[in-house]
Amino acid sequence: MGHGALLPGWVSAALLLALAALPAALAANSSGRWWGIVNVASSTNLLTDSKSLQLVLEPSLQLLSRKQRRLIRQNPGILHSVSGGLQSAVRECKWQFRNRRWNCPTASGPHLFGKIVNRGCRETAFIFAITSAGVTHSVARSCSEGSIESCTCDYRRRGPGGPDWHWGGCSDNIDFGRLFGREFVDSGEKGRDLRFLMNLHNNEAGRTTVFSEMRQECKCHGMSGSCTVRTCWMRLPTLRAVGDVLRDRFDGASRVLYGNRGSNRASRAELLRLEPEDPAHKPPSPHDLVYFEKSPNFCTYSGRLGTAGTAGRACNSSSPALDGCELLCCGRGHRTRTQRVTERCNCTFHWCCHVSCRNCTHTRVLHECL
Repeated sequence: MGHGALLPGWVSAALLLALAALPAALAANSSGRWWGIVNVASSTNLLTDSKSLQLVLEPSLQLLSRKQRRLIRQNPGILHSVSGGLQSAVRECKWQFRNRRWNCPTASGPHLFGKIVNRGCRETAFIFAITSAGVTHSVARSCSEGSIESCTCDYRRRGPGGPDWHWGGCSDNIDFGRLFGREFVDSGEKGRDLRFLMNLHNNEAGRTTVFSEMRQECKCHGMSGSCTVRTCWMRLPTLRAVGDVLRDRFDGASRVLYGNRGSNRASRAELLRLEPEDPAHKPPSPHDLVYFEKSPNFCTYSGRLGTAGTAGRACNSSSPALDGCELLCCGRGHRTRTQRVTERCNCTFHWCCHVSCRNCTHTRVLHECL
């Protein structure tokens, strides 16, 4: 992988920051320029804000590669989908690791996930997999919703299916999502080293998980609510379901090294492969997450490693699991404090149309790592 060519570190940060600050930036800058996004109503690649202002990704935006800019121009409407997929992936990453020492911290600077993406550890593997899955998932869903001009529902599943059902409806276009995700996300990877192979493998593992978790959905047809025949289509899983699977694969990730057949007659393509560090283990499958470097312990702050530590984190004093104070606080102990909280309670609906509630105050016990 090339130096600085980190999709989860810089492309997602640019897109998320650009979309989040767009209205304020345009109001403050009469020229309409900010982060390479310009006000060009004549373009076919539209990005519309809440005021229906037509915006386009400027071709000279250096945060994206030439290929990525071309893909966005060729698929009008897809920039919103890519950005939405990345934002969903960030939220999912934070949810899956909310109770762990590494809780998927993000920053508002140019590198969204911080220095962790420069390492070859498990956490990096998950970041690449979930962001790749997020883009694939969002693009595939946007196709079936009609938000992207260059794709539609997947209509290849038509006609006979089973004895009492047939294919029909609007299947989510997972094939277009995977193809675009591979072209867009993987184009940020350069080189032929172990990190390059690791990132490509984990990108594909994220896309493969979205595909493998798709499920068949059906709608009944018949007189008086009977289900004499059903129309069925393929539906994407929720990103939460994808995140659950990838988190489990994070826990069982395979440590790998650079494969070498030891033969001068092996082609370059054959040499570019990953092998398990332990020869007794099976080679990683396309579904597995892979890494080659041990993770930091994430217990203490380190500017060099980019770890925030766990001091001040909320913990569960009665849990023996990862969110427990013993494990989360790394044996340093924890402090306990009380907090008075006032919340709405005993709400009643009155016809029509009013809801009345009482204010209830109670004491909450909080535990924080030292």
